[in-house]
Amino acid sequence: MKKFVISCPNCKKKMRILNKPAKYKCPSCGNIHKVGRIKLIFIAIKSFFVGIVDTIRDIKNNIVYKYNSAKATYRYMSQLKKNMKSDPNWSNYRTQQQEEKKMRDANKRSFKDFFKRKKK
Repeated sequence: MKKFVISCPNCKKKMRILNKPAKYKCPSCGNIHKVGRIKLIFIAIKSFFVGIVDTIRDIKNNIVYKYNSAKATYRYMSQLKKNMKSDPNWSNYRTQQQEEKKMRDANKRSFKDFFKRKKK
């Protein structure tokens, strides 16, 4: 059965109640509170709208987080690019990487070589 969390009218601490009209005892102060059907309907409607507001807040926070992450990445990449231009060792970095890859690939056997017979 679904449970709701409400605040005790006497001590203002939170307590859980079931989704049925009954008398509930507060675990903190011990006072007994009667919850009727109308109050349960009001609590259900209130929790529905609180859920919608929480969802919208989570979506907004995710968008802000992704925006800030993208902005930080852009700053990092622009700083890196600026440092690469001023450093003479970085100018040939990509060409060196491509040459190393060509050398590694030259030593690999091709797919056709796998099916060729070995000469004795």
